Formats: sequence, C-alpha cells, structure tokens
Amino acid sequence: MENKLTKSLENYLLTIDTLLEKKETIIVKDIAEYLKIGGASTSEAIKKLRQKGYINYEPYGNITLTPLGKKTVIIMKYRHNTITKFLNRVLDINIKDAESNAEKMEYSMTEDVLTRLVNFMDFMEQCTCKEPKWLKSCKSSLEKGKLSDKCQSCQGGCCCNK
Repeated sequence: MENKLTKSLENYLLTIDTLLEKKETIIVKDIAEYLKIGGASTSEAIKKLRQKGYINYEPYGNITLTPLGKKTVIIMKYRHNTITKFLNRVLDINIKDAESNAEKMEYSMTEDVLTRLVNFMDFMEQCTCKEPKWLKSCKSSLEKGKLSDKCQSCQGGCCCNK
C-alpha cells in the first residue's frame, strides 16, 4: 500500500502529535473531539494511518506514532515553518497571514517546488553574507510600491552584483 498521505490524513497525523504532546495516551475519541469530527470518520482515518505504518493502534486502544509517523511529523512541521519564514522574512508578510498562507501553499506545490523552497531558505539562513542586498532592495520596493531610483537605473550592475 502506498504511504503517501492526503491533506486530511496529514491533519490527523499532526493532531495526534499535538495531543500526544499534551498527554501520554490518546484514543480515537480524543482526536474526534479535538477536530470536532465524528467518531466514524476519525476511526476510518486512524485505520488508514495504521495501514500505512504511521501509527500504532488496536481498536479501542491507545494511539501512538511509529518511527515513520514521528519522522513524517517532523518533516511536515519543518516544511510548514520554512514556508512561513519565507513569507514572513523574505516577502515581509505579517506572521498571522504567513501562517495561514503557508498552510494553503504546502498542499498546492509539487514536491520538487516545495523541496527547492525549503533548500533555498536553509541556504539563506546558513549563508554568512547576512541579508543579501537584493533582498533589502526588494523589501524596500514592496514598502514603497516601486523600485528605488538606484535599482531602476542599474540594469543589474549596481548593488545586486556586489
């Protein structure tokens, strides 16, 4: 069976992780109440997550994450946080809007685009050059609604290349 998760199953997996951070043991009812979703729908999702190897679960028993489930949650959170940081730090979008838009973007990007965005942000955070001049110029143009006089006249030969 394919291990790829739908947006809905990812949401269940993140919910399980959130609930396990708050208490040691959780059951299907806890997840259903947290998500305000019916028990039958939640049970179906839990069965699928178990079949795909993301959780440990026996009917009417406790739910825990498998190593695959834990790894997947870490990756999902990292990607979400990276997109949020990109929107907030690079595009200068307020954190609340960055959060909600990151959630939407995650599921509309191809895997390759998402990976490249994550790699770009990793590079930007590890680069010792601090904030590149072109990024400062971009933020300035976003604030003012137009390119600076220097950027309009440079044709790529000014601060962007130095």
